[in-house]
Amino acid sequence: MLSMIPYRMMNSLSGARSGWMNDPFFRSFMDMTGSGLNSFRVDVRERDNAYLLDAELPGIPKDKIELSVDQDVLTISANIESEKKEQNENYCYSERRVGHVQRSFNLEGIDQDGITASYQNGILSVTLPKAKPTPEKSSRRIAIGEAAAAEEPQKTE
Repeated sequence: MLSMIPYRMMNSLSGARSGWMNDPFFRSFMDMTGSGLNSFRVDVRERDNAYLLDAELPGIPKDKIELSVDQDVLTISANIESEKKEQNENYCYSERRVGHVQRSFNLEGIDQDGITASYQNGILSVTLPKAKPTPEKSSRRIAIGEAAAAEEPQKTE
């Protein structure tokens, strides 16, 4: 599960931390730089053979969302361009939302070739299959053989 903690290039908060807040597991969740206007919410669930990541991207068309893997980091990013206008007899309402949102996640322990994604009703669902563990090599004993008899150097006269 540690591999699915959001990846932060700068994961330190200003000010001093102590105790559990200094623990690397909790640090990225306490880092509010990824929770602001340039971010989005995600849920990560663990299954036996995969992690399931759901990212909330409401109102963003699928063609404006980019999912990429680079150097063991999964990045989800989207360009937001929406405008809503209403006009009645007594009032006028107009709201625009333009910007870029992005989050990145460490893919350590993930089978990167098996990643799949789908998008429905404003939720990007990403399946991150766990990499099969590589068996540890057991210790073994190496037999020591007999050395070949060394030839004596020839004497020159």
